Amino acid sequence: MNPRNTVAAQVDVAAASGVIQPSSPSIAPASLSQPQQGLPGHAYSSDRYFERERQTVFSQSWVCAGLASDLPNPGDVYPTEVAGIPIVLVRDRQKPAPDGKPQRKTLRAFHNICRHRGLQLVSQPCNVQGNLRCPYHSWTYKLDGTLKNTPHFGGYYQSTYEGFDRASKGLAPIRCEQWLDLLFVNLSGDAPPLSDYLKPMTDRWSGYDLGLLRREPREIALECSANWKLAVENFSESYHLSWVHPSLNGCSRMEDHFGFDIGDTHVGQGSLLYQSGLFEGRSLPQFPNLEVTGKQTVAEYITLFPNLMLGIHPDYFLVFIANPLSVGRTAERMVFYFVGDGAMTPANEVLRHLPIDLWQVTNDEDIEMIERMQVGRSSPSFDGGCFSPALEQPVYRFQQKVAQVVNSSSVC
Repeated sequence: MNPRNTVAAQVDVAAASGVIQPSSPSIAPASLSQPQQGLPGHAYSSDRYFERERQTVFSQSWVCAGLASDLPNPGDVYPTEVAGIPIVLVRDRQKPAPDGKPQRKTLRAFHNICRHRGLQLVSQPCNVQGNLRCPYHSWTYKLDGTLKNTPHFGGYYQSTYEGFDRASKGLAPIRCEQWLDLLFVNLSGDAPPLSDYLKPMTDRWSGYDLGLLRREPREIALECSANWKLAVENFSESYHLSWVHPSLNGCSRMEDHFGFDIGDTHVGQGSLLYQSGLFEGRSLPQFPNLEVTGKQTVAEYITLFPNLMLGIHPDYFLVFIANPLSVGRTAERMVFYFVGDGAMTPANEVLRHLPIDLWQVTNDEDIEMIERMQVGRSSPSFDGGCFSPALEQPVYRFQQKVAQVVNSSSVC
């Protein structure tokens, strides 16, 4: 591996065609004797580059599209986007099994368009009593995606015509799998098994009983005027803590943080001195047996490529999704889970809200920085910047992975 090979050189874009030339960038070693250069400005500001990311990074990878608890009841439908591509998550109804035992309610994902004229089928989360119905021409779909009815399509009071294959016009399905409360989709349908994708993280966190997690109703949602990668990169380093987050740095100092390897696809960092919140002498329940693994005061954060960040603490679990809405606009969603039913009592609401309040302040402080970084990406003098070999390796590795995926595909 040659540390002098820069990401910028590996993502050269042919100006005439907008097609990124293939190359095979290597993942840099954990520490290097000199700073490395990063992705060029157009990787954050070019519509062509963003479209290329949609066709590669966000189509070929597993992407967290939502939460199973967003759809708790049979008939619930939940519209969302993956890098601007409209999809809909559906909680299907199921008939009882032949042995009379209840079956698990099925979660499905579809492209959120009617197969007739391409209308967005679902615009708001809701519960449908029977089927999904297009409001434009009343085409109707079962919750398994099957096209059920096409009124007057063959003429007045004729729902079909000779040669029309209704079976081929069901909703376009998307590969969808669940881990804990998280719903992952793979638009291309050919990603490795979800378990393989998650394995570096699940192996590292195998000492935590994640079955104890309970979702907190309060969450954080916002939009920022910045490219999605800047939100991910900001989450992946602690170099900026002292100057941007004085409150956070007071309880989790920059020098208390560490990076760690989490395979070739994901990146990780952590804090050695996490402190649980206190209220009236009480604190939240923690994961059991932390002393066995020495994690009583450790918090760890893993960025699952491309845009899902997970954080585990002794007393709560964080899900942070950075969803690209356009090349320069990103929706951020932060959802919190606490440990066991005892954490979810009304008496513990103040304690649950302490870390959420801290993340709200922290995120507000970050937004200004990443939006100003987005402005800077339009400068012709931006050459990719450089990275601290000691403190910003996760960011460099993330950018390397983006370049690798964007360049290695044959998609044009």
